[in-house]
Amino acid sequence: MLNRRPTPAFRSALREACGIARNLFLDGLPLARRLDRRLALDIELFSRGGLRVLDRVKAQDYDVFRRRPVISGAGRIWLLLTTMVRVAFRKAA
Repeated sequence: MLNRRPTPAFRSALREACGIARNLFLDGLPLARRLDRRLALDIELFSRGGLRVLDRVKAQDYDVFRRRPVISGAGRIWLLLTTMVRVAFRKAA
C-alpha cells in the first residue's frame, strides 16, 4: 500500500467493507418512502449516489489509490433526474 498499489489483503478488506456499505444503503432506501417528498429526495440521492460510488470502486477492482471513484457529471445529472421522477410519482406517505 505504501507504493499506492492495493495488496490482495487490502482489496479483500475493501470488498468486504463495500458489501457491508451496500447492504446498509439498500436497507435504508425504503425509509425514503415514509418521508416527506423533499426529504425523501435527499435520502434517495444519498443512498443511490453511495451505491453508484460502490459500483465504481468495484469496477476499479478496489484500487482506490491510483484513481478516486467518482460519478461523472452526466451520471450525477441522470441520478438526480431519475430520483426526482421516482420521488415525484410516489404516492404521498
